[in-house]
Order: sequence, then C-alpha cells, then structure tokens
Amino acid sequence: MAEGCCAKFIKVILIGFNLIFWIIGVAFLGVGIWALVDDRMKNVTDLDLEMFNTVTYVVIGVGAVTFVIGFLGCVGAWRENKCMLVMYAIFLFALFLAEVAAGAVGLIWKTKVAEEMDKAFANILDDGTKLDDTSAGIQEAMSNLQGLFKCCGINNYTDWVDRSTGSKGGTCSCQEESDKTDCDMDSSNNWVYKGCRVKFEPFLIDIVYLIGLVVLCLGFVQLIGFAFTVYLLRNLSKDGVV
Repeated sequence: MAEGCCAKFIKVILIGFNLIFWIIGVAFLGVGIWALVDDRMKNVTDLDLEMFNTVTYVVIGVGAVTFVIGFLGCVGAWRENKCMLVMYAIFLFALFLAEVAAGAVGLIWKTKVAEEMDKAFANILDDGTKLDDTSAGIQEAMSNLQGLFKCCGINNYTDWVDRSTGSKGGTCSCQEESDKTDCDMDSSNNWVYKGCRVKFEPFLIDIVYLIGLVVLCLGFVQLIGFAFTVYLLRNLSKDGVV
C-alpha cells in the first residue's frame, strides 16, 4: 500500500487526474471524428488538403492513445499495481515528448497550412482548368464551402464558367447582401462573393494554431501526471500489489 499521508493523497490526485485524462482522450476522439463528419470540415477533406487531413487523423490517434493510457493510469493507481504504473509512466512520458514536438511544430509551421492549401488548390485548377471541368466531388465540396463561407470560386468568380441557377457556381450571387464588403462586381456588373482562398486560409490557420496550443497544454498536464506517478511508485510499500 502507499506509505504516508502524502503518498495516499497523491494516489487520489492521480486517480482524479487520469479520469480527466481519460475524458480528454474521449474529447480528442470526438474532435477528430467531428472533423471528418462536420459539413465544413468534411468539405475540407474532400478537397484533399493533405496536411489538414493528416492533422485530423493524428488527433484521432492521439485521442485513442490518451484514452488507453488514461485507463491504464487510473486502474494502476487505484490497485497500486507497480507494473501498470511503470508502463503508464513510460507511455505518458513518451506521449508528452511527442505532443510537445507536434504542438511546437504546429505553432511554428502554421504558415505551412497556407502553402498546402495553395498547392491543393493549384492542383484543382491545374493548367487553367475551370471548376466546371473538375470531378463532381470537388465541385460539390466547393459549392458547399461557398455556401458556408459565403465566397465564390478558389481565387474569384472566374474559376467557374457556369454560374446559372442550380449550377455548382450558383451560390456565388451576392446580390441580396446589404453589406457588400465581401463582394466583388463581375464582368456583367453582378455582385458576386470574393474568392474562398481569402476566407478559407485564416480559418484553417486558426484551427491548426488552436490544435497546437491544446496539444502543448495537454503535454504539460501529462508531465505533472508523470511526476505524480513517479512519486507514488517510490512510496509504494514492498507488500503492495505487484
């Protein structure tokens, strides 16, 4: 059994910590799954933005690992199982290092998101291809993004040829907007929304930046849990559960 009042207190704290840690794992899984099924995010993955898609699956992976580690730490602390606690401490520290590295890279290289987005969009409009000539999936994704972000085309309205009612470019009309700040005039003097790039880029950067901050914060919380685990291990009596 844990020796001393302080060790017993740390045991209780560690159990509570890992319950929170377990919930965080569930939350990460939820965020990752949301990114795959939410209308706005689903359209991002449909456009095959490689870097953002990778981040989404990494978040799901981290959530799954965090879920398992949280369970391991909680049970290990409750039963004072040295083997489980040692495994938990090792996994927790490894995850801490990985998350700090990933979070730092996400914050430092968040500008890469814009580059990846430009690359993906350039591939869509390769050699002057118009959106009308791309696959049905890309057209649908762009049409949905236009409706959600109130924008038109990738760069501007000229990325579409057909903007008639019912076409994928039909969501470009900005005529009914009282505030024309996000609108441009096309060659026929009709009001249309500005390109999606200028609205889409800050959205993606903010998402990646937020994920980087959350991962860094989670990493330092895990470091505290690692310290508690080491302390508990050092104070388990020799007749404790092995």
